[in-house]
Amino acid sequence: MASSRIAARYSKSLIDLATQNGVVDDVKGDMDVVVEICKSSKELSNLLRNPIVNTKDKKSALNAIFAECSATSLNFIQFLVEKKREAELPLVAEQFISTYDAMKGISRATVVSAIPLSPETLERVKVYVKGMIGSSELELTNEIEPNIIGGMIIKHEDRLLDMSVAKELREIRKELILN
Repeated sequence: MASSRIAARYSKSLIDLATQNGVVDDVKGDMDVVVEICKSSKELSNLLRNPIVNTKDKKSALNAIFAECSATSLNFIQFLVEKKREAELPLVAEQFISTYDAMKGISRATVVSAIPLSPETLERVKVYVKGMIGSSELELTNEIEPNIIGGMIIKHEDRLLDMSVAKELREIRKELILN
């Protein structure tokens, strides 16, 4: 069974469990923490994938790492360890967040710029992107990439709107080479 299918099934189970317990928003916050910690900690990723570390040790380590999480989330993480699916935890958390966003009608987009954008500029970009994708609720993040020189790149799901200076320079270079 493919990892994405496993993650989708466990994520759906977690959504159902959280809905039954009335703690969907709490669990979503916990899954945000799980995703962030898993992305930032190479050691945790190695622990989750390591078949040599026994179940008891993994459970105690994960309890310590995610001590601030709700009981529902902690119990679910323990369940994944018992089922030998702890390596899927980051994917399950990401899938949970995606499902949560779909339930709440939230879209996510990223604007890449050479320098950090001011709050006013981010708000204007947010309004533009909302109109572009037809969404009323949008979470916009700003990533910094000096290599684009200027302008911005807007990413939403599988869409990419490249309005960067680097792209323009590439196109000018291509025109000069072809002519």
